[in-house]
Amino acid sequence: MLARWGRSSTVRVLLRTLPSRAHLHHARAPGPKRQDAPRPRRPRPKPLAPVELTTKPRVLAPAELERLLTEAVEAYAQSSSSVKRLEEWGFSLVALNLLCHSLARTTDAAPHTTPAEAWRWLLQAWAQSLPTHNLHTFPSVTERIAAYTQQGDDALHRACAQSFLSWLRRAWHNLRAHAELSASSQSHAREAAVHVELIQTITNLRTPTLAYSHARSLTRQIHLHVGPTNSGKTHGALVALTRARTGLYAGPLRLLAHEVWDRINHGAVAPDIAPRACNLRTGEELRVVDEYAGLVSCTVEMADVTRSYDVAVIDEIQMIADPQRGFAWTQAVLGLPAKELHLCGEASAVPLIRRLVDLCGDELHVHEYERLTPLRVAPQSLRGDLSRVERGDCVVAFSRSGIFALKEMIEAKTGLHCAVAYGALPPETKSEQAKLFNAGKLDVMVASDAIGMGLNLKIKRVIFDTLSKWNGTERVPLSLSQIKQIAGRAGRYGTARDAETPGGFVLTRHEDEMDTLRAALAAPVRPITHASIQPMSRQLEDLSLLLPRVRTRAKHRRLKSRQDYAVSTLYDDFHALANVDARAFTLADFDTQQAMSPIIEQRGGDRLTHAEKEKWSNTPVNMRDERAVAWVGHAIELYARGELVEFEACARHLGTIEAEQAVADTMAAAQAKRDAAGSTAPAAVFAEDDENVLSIHTLMLLESLHRTLTLA
Repeated sequence: MLARWGRSSTVRVLLRTLPSRAHLHHARAPGPKRQDAPRPRRPRPKPLAPVELTTKPRVLAPAELERLLTEAVEAYAQSSSSVKRLEEWGFSLVALNLLCHSLARTTDAAPHTTPAEAWRWLLQAWAQSLPTHNLHTFPSVTERIAAYTQQGDDALHRACAQSFLSWLRRAWHNLRAHAELSASSQSHAREAAVHVELIQTITNLRTPTLAYSHARSLTRQIHLHVGPTNSGKTHGALVALTRARTGLYAGPLRLLAHEVWDRINHGAVAPDIAPRACNLRTGEELRVVDEYAGLVSCTVEMADVTRSYDVAVIDEIQMIADPQRGFAWTQAVLGLPAKELHLCGEASAVPLIRRLVDLCGDELHVHEYERLTPLRVAPQSLRGDLSRVERGDCVVAFSRSGIFALKEMIEAKTGLHCAVAYGALPPETKSEQAKLFNAGKLDVMVASDAIGMGLNLKIKRVIFDTLSKWNGTERVPLSLSQIKQIAGRAGRYGTARDAETPGGFVLTRHEDEMDTLRAALAAPVRPITHASIQPMSRQLEDLSLLLPRVRTRAKHRRLKSRQDYAVSTLYDDFHALANVDARAFTLADFDTQQAMSPIIEQRGGDRLTHAEKEKWSNTPVNMRDERAVAWVGHAIELYARGELVEFEACARHLGTIEAEQAVADTMAAAQAKRDAAGSTAPAAVFAEDDENVLSIHTLMLLESLHRTLTLA
């Protein structure tokens, strides 16, 4: 562990050094240098406006919903995937034929020979029964509209699945009452009814508030602090936290958790508040300042809902609606047993928080804040001319290559020196770059949307390189919330550079996006109406126990665990069957877990219990980083074989450790030159300009190395 910590510290130092270089070379194969032909200039993509500005919220009439529901019922009843999923649940053919026989209009109907045949018949029987007396098996019209508005056809598919299961349960219960049935037939019917009931109970997420009995035993005082960026909405909450005997801060980023941890320990929250011992807990690290400290700063996913607090603070509460991570905010809001709970974020969250507070039986106090310094849209853009970039500017781009290309062009055209900050850089590196920029040692910040949260920067102007970004599949516009949050970083209160007038400006690089920027900043953000939820680990474990065994060659490592189904199967089934109250909640995406499942099955397979598979599926690995994914795959394989998981063994042949050594050697030589010259300049100034070492490719290797170190 000490060796790994030392290596992690070294990588952070190297990553802080590389972005500060005047330029980084693009990776080039070994060999003689060649004169590159000038690249043709790519045409700019067509400007895209936020969806909120171009699309009105859909208003669904009850009649239209009924039509959509009818179509969904027909599609579900005829779907081969529905039959396949029902087959997987292991209902006996005897029980299925008993039910088919009791529902058939003719008593001499031949029994079905396969479960698939029986399921197809039952699905048709269910669909035909709906128009007459079974519409009550679906949620209310209001809830159906809310569900469809949020998740479209997926919501209707889940409603059909729940309706069909309810219909099956009643039918099998009614069948048990038939006196003419033999004891064996009644036993089959009873087992089938109980099986359906268990599936419905496990997949029932309609009352998530009841999962947190400790919090429900309190009448919590909920303080909702809402306002735009740079309105001081978090300050009052942090003051209340530092004055409490016990408390917790939960933020969206390790960087934010680290900043709050540092401020509390150094007494930098407010002038009249002394330093307090505060521990740090994130997915990557645990720092214990005092074993008995009453305060802890953590990322939202690490918030402990089993421990009581006097005060708890949850930052960026609008992320409760995020499809991937929002469930962690929902769990914290519903489950933290704090006498006083402070929620900080955008005003768009007010309607949803009111609803959640009512469901919890707590008391809500809303505090509204205005921006402390004015934010203005500049009269015009840069008109594509990067020579107009000034000291104190922050240019925002949305890819690593775009950021370094802008850095190089700005430095060439203006003579200014640029700091960089983007998501893949370690938090310490981003903080270091921010300090250099704020101190005036670097003139311009070139950053991704990472500046939207967690970095306090002395920015005079925010300049959008573009108002759209690549999401891995296509180019999509930024949302209104993203534009407002990034733009709000300009002219932050108490950070005016060079004693200039308070306030900030925002503009775009190109003139054809200025109108979109003005409209976005003037438009109100749409209210958040649904909180994201996902099943707990024990619910997935319970669901796995209901699946019939399909393979038995692997030895069980623990009782009550299943190895023979991929974790993706469980997530698929839960997603298809979950019963969610769509008036306030929406089911989270399982994209990360689904992406990890093939790796887990390939590397671990039957040697892992479901609990172990589920834990590995939640590994916070960036799936776009092939080296980090490969490292996790090696780690899973070693763990599944019962071997010691060693960092170096998992990183073999990835090139990351070799890159670390090459850069470390280069920096050691540079430090020796600096010491010989008696200079106090950064060692990077004395590094030899070796394009095989100081390159974008090397930086990517070090980023991958840092990611894997935080997972180890």
